Amino acid sequence: MKQQKRMSRREKAISGINNDVVHRKTHNWSESYGINQIKLIPSQTELMHKIQNNTLTFVDSVAGTGKSMTCLYTFVKEYLRDNTKQLIVIRTPVEAGLDKIGALPNSLEEKCEPHFSSTKKLLEQLLSRGKVETDMDHRIHFKIPNYVLGSTFDNSLIMIDEAQQLPANILKLLLERIGVDSKCVVLGDSTQLYTGNDSKRNGLRGVLQA
Repeated sequence: MKQQKRMSRREKAISGINNDVVHRKTHNWSESYGINQIKLIPSQTELMHKIQNNTLTFVDSVAGTGKSMTCLYTFVKEYLRDNTKQLIVIRTPVEAGLDKIGALPNSLEEKCEPHFSSTKKLLEQLLSRGKVETDMDHRIHFKIPNYVLGSTFDNSLIMIDEAQQLPANILKLLLERIGVDSKCVVLGDSTQLYTGNDSKRNGLRGVLQA
């Protein structure tokens, strides 16, 4: 009996077999992420829809309402759908109250790591620890205001966290970084100020009262 000839890779690609395999592998991989196990409550779902339908969204809400999780949940859905998107989280590193630990050694990333640890944990819940580590500094970026001067963030999902700790002029500067095909969410609690120089901060309240 004549043995059937195996198809070459090129022939498989033309017939669509390889494309089907790649699609199924990609689909199965995305199904393993934590976002598929998380269910938003009605108020979070409402916020998700507002973020999806607007280029710029401001959220002023007390701590513990899940605003950061909702924002990241919304962004991660888009992040996984479009592999060209960048996810950028911006917050200013501030010391609480009278606690002063002084200048920290090591690199900028190591100095900022404690300030972004809660955000990183949320992303690990929504994606996976491995995915976050792989994409960090490639598609996922943690930044502080001083290091975005002169930048323009195109095709990006931008979350400005703890915006009540930012002076109004710095918040304005950050909003001017929003580029083409980007979306930005500004989060904070204008009643929660815990620095020693609060009078110069709370740009979130200022922009909402303008």
